[in-house]
Amino acid sequence: MQLAHDVTGISKIILVLLLLTSFILGAVLSYVYTMGYYAPSEFHLPEKSFITIQSVEFNKQDTHFFDVSVLNPSYSPSDVNITRIEARGTDDNIVNVIADTVPSIPYLLQKGSSQTFRATWNWANYTGIRLPYTDRPVEIRVFITDGIGGILELKKPLTRLIITEFGFTQSISVNHFNVTVQNLASSETHVNVTTFIIEGNRVPTDEVTPQLPYTLNPGDNPVQFQCFYNWTGLMGQGATIGVDTYEGYIAQATVPLPGPVILNVSGTDFNATISTQQFNITMTNHANSSTYVSIDRITVAVGQQAAVNITQWTAYPSSILGTNESILMACTGWEWSTYTGQTVKITVYTTQGFIVSKETQIP
Repeated sequence: MQLAHDVTGISKIILVLLLLTSFILGAVLSYVYTMGYYAPSEFHLPEKSFITIQSVEFNKQDTHFFDVSVLNPSYSPSDVNITRIEARGTDDNIVNVIADTVPSIPYLLQKGSSQTFRATWNWANYTGIRLPYTDRPVEIRVFITDGIGGILELKKPLTRLIITEFGFTQSISVNHFNVTVQNLASSETHVNVTTFIIEGNRVPTDEVTPQLPYTLNPGDNPVQFQCFYNWTGLMGQGATIGVDTYEGYIAQATVPLPGPVILNVSGTDFNATISTQQFNITMTNHANSSTYVSIDRITVAVGQQAAVNITQWTAYPSSILGTNESILMACTGWEWSTYTGQTVKITVYTTQGFIVSKETQIP
C-alpha cells in the first residue's frame, strides 16, 4: 500500500511538471510568433539609411525662423549626410529652400543621434503673396545623400491680423491717410505694430499716430492709425497698404484711391498803371477734378531767391474753388517793379495739400 501511494505522488509531480513545461513552451512559441508580426523595426533593418523628423517648433513671437529636430535611428545602416531643408506651402505648392541654418548644412548626422536645426525663414510669408492669416498646413522636408529623407506636415501658429478700413479723403487732406487694424480673437498671440507701408514706401515711424510700436491683443477693438504721407502721386490708381509687426506677422490690402485734382494757374496780371505793389492770379479747378479745394497760401520766388509769402491777398468770389470753376486772387503788399524783366515763380497752396506753380516774366 505504501508503494502505491508513492507512485501516485510521483505521477502527480510529473504531471505538474509536464503541464508547467507545456505552458512555458507555449508562451515562448507564442511570443516568437507574435514578434514575427509586431516586432519594432529594429528587427527588420532597412537596406538604406533614413531619418525621421522628430518635431518642428514655431515661435509665436518670432516668425523669422523655425526649429526642426532630426533623428538618425540607431538601427539605421550608417551615418547620414543632411544636404537640404525645404518648406512648402500646401495651398500653392511653392517650395522654399532654406539657405541659412544653424548648424549649417551639409551636416553629418551620426547613427543613433539627433540634431536640432534653426532654419532662418519668414514663415508668416510662406505663400509668397503675404497672407499671414492663412491656416493651411506647411510641409517641412529634410533631404539626405543616398537615403530616405523625412517629411512632416503641420500647421503654424495662427495670427489673424487684418486691415478693416481705409481713409483716403482728398477733400480733407492728401498729406495723410487712415488705416484701421485689428488682431482677431482667433489669433494665438499679441502683436506689436511697427511699420506702415504704402506702395512699397515706408511711412516714417514718427509720422504715425497713435505712437508706434502699438500692441494689439487678440480680440482687441479695431484701432485707427493716422499716417502722415503725401499720396497725391497715387491718386486715381490702386494702392497696396501693408502693416508690419515686430513679431513678423503682416496684414496687406489694396484700395482704389480717389481721382486726381487738376489745378492750374491759368493767368497772371502785373499792371503798373494800377499798382506795382499788386498783381492778380486766376486759378482754375478742372471739371474732371475729384474735389473742391480751399486756397491757403501764396508765395513768389524770383530767380534763385528764397520764396516770399504774400501775406495780403483776396479771392473773388471766395477762396473755395469748386470743380469746373475759376477764381481771381488779388495779391498786394509785394513791390514787383524792382524785378522788371525777371522770371517769377508763383506757387499756390491749398488746405488739402495740393500745390500748383506757374512761372511768368514780370513786365
